[in-house]
Amino acid sequence: MDNQNNMTITAANSTFYLVVPGLYDSPVKIEGYSTDAMVSAEAITPVVAEMGVDGHLSFGWVPTPKVITVTLAADSPSRQTMDDWVTYQNARREVMTCSAEFSLPGIGRKYIGSRGAITSAPPMPGANKTLQATAYTITFENWAPTSL
Repeated sequence: MDNQNNMTITAANSTFYLVVPGLYDSPVKIEGYSTDAMVSAEAITPVVAEMGVDGHLSFGWVPTPKVITVTLAADSPSRQTMDDWVTYQNARREVMTCSAEFSLPGIGRKYIGSRGAITSAPPMPGANKTLQATAYTITFENWAPTSL
Protein backbone atom coordinates (compact mmCIF):
# COMPACT_ATOMS: atom_id res chain seq x y z
CA MET A 1 0.00 0.00 0.00
CA ASP A 2 1.29 3.45 -0.88
CA ASN A 3 1.82 5.34 2.40
CA GLN A 4 1.89 8.65 0.52
CA ASN A 5 -1.91 8.52 0.12
CA ASN A 6 -2.41 7.92 3.85
CA MET A 7 -0.34 10.85 5.11
CA THR A 8 -1.92 13.07 7.78
CA ILE A 9 -0.86 16.02 9.90
CA THR A 10 -1.55 14.36 13.25
CA ALA A 11 1.16 14.16 15.91
CA ALA A 12 -1.09 12.24 18.32
CA ASN A 13 0.33 8.88 17.24
CA SER A 14 3.99 9.92 17.40
CA THR A 15 6.50 8.36 19.79
CA PHE A 16 9.73 9.61 21.35
CA TYR A 17 12.26 7.26 22.96
CA LEU A 18 15.42 8.26 24.79
CA VAL A 19 18.50 6.27 25.89
CA VAL A 20 21.01 7.72 28.36
CA PRO A 21 23.77 5.11 28.81
CA GLY A 22 24.51 4.43 32.46
CA LEU A 23 21.13 5.81 33.55
CA TYR A 24 18.58 4.53 31.03
CA ASP A 25 20.31 1.76 29.10
CA SER A 26 17.03 0.63 27.54
CA PRO A 27 14.83 3.06 25.60
CA VAL A 28 12.51 5.13 27.80
CA LYS A 29 9.28 6.41 26.24
CA ILE A 30 8.74 10.12 26.72
CA GLU A 31 5.07 11.00 27.20
CA GLY A 32 2.73 13.52 28.75
CA TYR A 33 3.40 16.43 26.42
CA SER A 34 2.03 19.92 26.93
CA THR A 35 -1.27 20.97 25.39
CA ASP A 36 0.24 23.09 22.63
CA ALA A 37 3.77 21.74 22.16
CA MET A 38 5.46 18.39 21.93
CA VAL A 39 8.80 18.10 20.14
CA SER A 40 10.23 20.88 18.00
CA ALA A 41 13.51 21.58 16.22
CA GLU A 42 15.33 24.87 15.77
CA ALA A 43 16.31 25.80 12.24
CA ILE A 44 19.94 25.05 11.40
CA THR A 45 22.35 27.21 9.45
CA PRO A 46 24.59 24.74 7.58
CA VAL A 47 25.91 27.26 5.05
CA VAL A 48 27.78 30.49 5.65
CA ALA A 49 27.45 33.10 2.90
CA GLU A 50 29.99 35.92 2.71
CA MET A 51 29.99 38.73 0.19
CA GLY A 52 33.42 40.08 -0.71
CA VAL A 53 33.99 43.79 -1.29
CA ASP A 54 34.28 42.99 -5.02
CA GLY A 55 30.72 41.62 -5.04
CA HIS A 56 31.74 37.94 -5.22
CA LEU A 57 29.54 35.74 -3.02
CA SER A 58 31.31 32.82 -1.34
CA PHE A 59 29.65 29.89 0.42
CA GLY A 60 30.95 27.40 2.92
CA TRP A 61 29.33 24.43 4.59
CA VAL A 62 29.77 24.33 8.36
CA PRO A 63 28.76 21.66 10.85
CA THR A 64 25.82 22.62 13.04
CA PRO A 65 24.35 21.35 16.29
CA LYS A 66 20.72 20.20 16.10
CA VAL A 67 18.65 21.74 18.91
CA ILE A 68 15.49 19.83 19.84
CA THR A 69 12.98 21.02 22.44
CA VAL A 70 10.74 18.56 24.28
CA THR A 71 7.85 20.25 26.10
CA LEU A 72 6.15 18.30 28.87
CA ALA A 73 3.00 19.03 30.85
CA ALA A 74 3.57 19.78 34.52
CA ASP A 75 2.03 16.42 35.47
CA SER A 76 3.92 14.40 32.84
CA PRO A 77 5.46 11.19 34.21
CA SER A 78 8.41 11.86 31.86
CA ARG A 79 9.39 14.99 33.81
CA GLN A 80 10.98 12.55 36.27
CA THR A 81 13.03 11.03 33.45
CA MET A 82 14.38 14.42 32.42
CA ASP A 83 14.95 15.56 36.01
CA ASP A 84 16.76 12.29 36.82
CA TRP A 85 19.03 12.84 33.80
CA VAL A 86 20.00 16.32 35.03
CA THR A 87 20.46 15.08 38.62
CA TYR A 88 22.56 12.12 37.45
CA GLN A 89 24.96 14.24 35.43
CA ASN A 90 25.17 16.85 38.22
CA ALA A 91 26.12 14.11 40.71
CA ARG A 92 28.76 12.73 38.32
CA ARG A 93 29.88 16.21 37.22
CA GLU A 94 30.06 14.85 33.70
CA VAL A 95 27.97 15.29 30.58
CA MET A 96 25.72 12.29 30.06
CA THR A 97 24.88 12.02 26.35
CA CYS A 98 21.85 10.34 24.88
CA SER A 99 20.46 8.88 21.70
CA ALA A 100 16.84 9.35 20.67
CA GLU A 101 14.23 8.18 18.20
CA PHE A 102 11.20 10.30 17.28
CA SER A 103 8.59 8.70 15.01
CA LEU A 104 5.89 10.59 13.10
CA PRO A 105 3.66 7.95 11.46
CA GLY A 106 1.39 10.64 9.98
CA ILE A 107 4.13 11.58 7.52
CA GLY A 108 5.97 8.24 7.48
CA ARG A 109 9.16 9.69 9.00
CA LYS A 110 11.41 8.81 11.89
CA TYR A 111 14.21 11.01 13.25
CA ILE A 112 17.28 9.51 14.87
CA GLY A 113 19.30 11.67 17.24
CA SER A 114 22.83 10.75 18.26
CA ARG A 115 25.22 12.18 20.82
CA GLY A 116 22.75 14.54 22.44
CA ALA A 117 23.11 16.39 25.72
CA ILE A 118 20.47 18.11 27.80
CA THR A 119 21.50 21.76 27.47
CA SER A 120 18.52 23.46 29.12
CA ALA A 121 16.30 22.17 31.91
CA PRO A 122 14.20 24.40 34.15
CA PRO A 123 14.46 23.25 37.79
CA MET A 124 10.66 23.25 38.21
CA PRO A 125 7.45 23.98 36.30
CA GLY A 126 6.15 27.53 36.45
CA ALA A 127 3.51 27.88 39.15
CA ASN A 128 0.77 30.19 37.92
CA LYS A 129 -3.00 29.68 38.17
CA THR A 130 -2.11 26.17 37.05
CA LEU A 131 1.30 24.53 36.81
CA GLN A 132 2.90 25.30 33.44
CA ALA A 133 4.52 23.03 30.87
CA THR A 134 8.30 22.69 31.00
CA ALA A 135 10.55 22.85 27.93
CA TYR A 136 13.72 20.73 27.96
CA THR A 137 16.37 21.38 25.33
CA ILE A 138 18.54 18.58 23.97
CA THR A 139 21.36 19.50 21.59
CA PHE A 140 22.37 16.69 19.24
CA GLU A 141 25.44 16.19 17.10
CA ASN A 142 23.21 14.53 14.54
CA TRP A 143 19.43 14.50 13.99
CA ALA A 144 18.68 12.61 10.79
CA PRO A 145 15.37 11.76 9.11
CA THR A 146 14.63 8.27 7.79
CA SER A 147 11.53 6.52 6.49
CA LEU A 148 9.48 4.42 8.91
